[in-house]
Amino acid sequence: MSAAATNPRRVWNVIQSPVIHTGIFAGVLLVGVMLGSLIAATRMPQFDSIAALRNLVCFGAFGLVMTIPVARYFGSPWRLFTAGITAWSILAAAYAGATMFFDNLVNRLGMTPLHLLMLGGVIYGVLAVGVWVASSVVSLIWHHAPVAHVRPIEVPTRKR
Repeated sequence: MSAAATNPRRVWNVIQSPVIHTGIFAGVLLVGVMLGSLIAATRMPQFDSIAALRNLVCFGAFGLVMTIPVARYFGSPWRLFTAGITAWSILAAAYAGATMFFDNLVNRLGMTPLHLLMLGGVIYGVLAVGVWVASSVVSLIWHHAPVAHVRPIEVPTRKR
C-alpha cells in the first residue's frame, strides 16, 4: 500500500469535492422526501382517500430531487454517477434505518436496502451512459472531421 493511498489530506480533499457535496445535498433531500412520504402514508389517515394522488406527488418529488446531480453534472458522466450514487447510498442507509421503525416496510415495498441501492446504481449508471453517448454525438456533429481534398494523379505516359 502506498503512502498516497493512506494520506489523510487526500481523503479530506475527496470529502471536500463539490461532487460529494452535491451527492450529500441530494441524498439529504431524498431522505426528506422518503420520510415525508412514509409519514404521509402511515401516520396521516386523511390522505388515504387520495392515496393515488399522494403517491404521484411523492414519485414526482423523488424524480425532481434525483435530477439534481443530472442537472449539475450534465456534461461529465463520471461526476454525475459519483454524485448520484452518493445520494442514493445515503437514501439506502436511511431506508435501512426506516425499516426498523416502520413495521413490514420491506415486505410492503418489496425491496430490501440492497435492492434499493442497486436500483439507484442502475438508474444513475444508465443516465451517465446516456449523457456520455449524447455528448459524444453532439461532439461528433459539431466537430466534424476535415474532409481530405482529392487531387487527380497524373500518370506519366511512357515514351517508346
